[in-house]
Amino acid sequence: MRRYHVAGAAGLAGWPRSGWPPADRDAAVRTLLAAPLFAPAIGWTSRTIAELTGHSQSAVARAWTQAYTRGATHLGDRLPGAGLRLVAVAVDAGNSVLVLAGGGLREPVFSGSFMRSPRRPPLQALLAADLLAADLLAAGGPATAPRPLDRAGDVALVQAVRRRIGPNAPVYVLTRRTLARPDHEAAGHGQVEIVVGEAHAWQGLLGDLVRRCTRSPAAELFAVQHLVMEWARGDRTRFEWAVPGTGGPGRAPPPAAVRTAPRASSQALADDVLAVLLDRITSGRLGGGDRITESFLARSVHASRSHVRDALRSLASSGLVDLEPRRGAVIPTPHVADVVETYAARRALGVLVVRRAAHWAPGALAPVERALRDLIETSRTGDAWATGLADLHFQDALADSTGMRRIPQMFYALTAQLRLFIAVMGLDYTYSIPGMCHDDTILLDRIRARDEAGAARVWHRKIDDAVAYITTQLSVSGG
Repeated sequence: MRRYHVAGAAGLAGWPRSGWPPADRDAAVRTLLAAPLFAPAIGWTSRTIAELTGHSQSAVARAWTQAYTRGATHLGDRLPGAGLRLVAVAVDAGNSVLVLAGGGLREPVFSGSFMRSPRRPPLQALLAADLLAADLLAAGGPATAPRPLDRAGDVALVQAVRRRIGPNAPVYVLTRRTLARPDHEAAGHGQVEIVVGEAHAWQGLLGDLVRRCTRSPAAELFAVQHLVMEWARGDRTRFEWAVPGTGGPGRAPPPAAVRTAPRASSQALADDVLAVLLDRITSGRLGGGDRITESFLARSVHASRSHVRDALRSLASSGLVDLEPRRGAVIPTPHVADVVETYAARRALGVLVVRRAAHWAPGALAPVERALRDLIETSRTGDAWATGLADLHFQDALADSTGMRRIPQMFYALTAQLRLFIAVMGLDYTYSIPGMCHDDTILLDRIRARDEAGAARVWHRKIDDAVAYITTQLSVSGG
């Protein structure tokens, strides 16, 4: 009471309470901040983290407030207020680096609670990875970990990103340790390096990143979140990721429907809504027949309910949600016939795609070739889930290469249907990794040779194998 009378409510700040962990550098708080990396699913709440760590839910909430709100690191005008996209990440025992690209359309600055953003969990996990890597350094670390001052790998990653996105696009490098050296051409035109410093300041970046990374697709962030959580459970020697097409050796694939063509804002919102639904389905919080409330989605994607309603209508037109009288939007309950029918449509539509792709114009196949390189690079990690997403991206890149106006959009819709159906039915999209690489390599070879019939045969075999794989899983699971 004496502190309250002297300084008011501010005098009670930080006053120890039951369940309150020690200061933010203590082991208890570091455990709470790193815990999302070990959660059973990519979506979590303070309650699930409390159950995971054995702390009270209020302790988790206070630790997050201390790190992300009261301990926020504000970058001010050193970065654009919005319109950034996360394009690369590197974490090891010596440093952590985030590479952001600007130069796109300037979206409005995000003004809501950043903790409610669908971009918050993956960015929170990426920042938490620094805590695990720092602990590895303190413990001596593996012999393969880079020395703290040897930043050649980080510099090479930034330079690879710079080469691929072009010399004029602005690049912002957030790093815990200085990368640029007078004897090394680390910086390029339009590149800004911001040295953040201490571990607590690195965690404090969360709010600023969520507000400014408005061009980072939620599905893309979910993909890298999945991979950094796998890294946390592994040897943790080094985590490196770059979005496909930026040239990094990264381990993460693109989301299943990354498109080279610009999307209308309504389509972008529908994609964000679908990404939220897929996340909740795969984490077990939504299932077939469950109702989806517009208010929840509006909070998740930071849009008005009327815009969310339009997005749901768009998803319903593609069979991705059901609109029922007096219930609104509902997660569909697919049957075996739905999956087989969707594959049949994809089989027929894919033939049009590969035959048209075989009439490629010079340069039209460059994105497809990059997608194949990304697939092969991802396959070397042994991650079947990630390789499956890279395979879907390769197929969508093929559809893009045709230059057709309507067929690619229909193809993307079938991709989304398959992902939704498989998630709801609890199946794995994990075909043979060597098989995916072999089929896609042969398919591209036939297209390069302008062999329409040969490309169509490879496509038919690829889809037939996928149908056989899925139907076998369904028969085993009793679906």
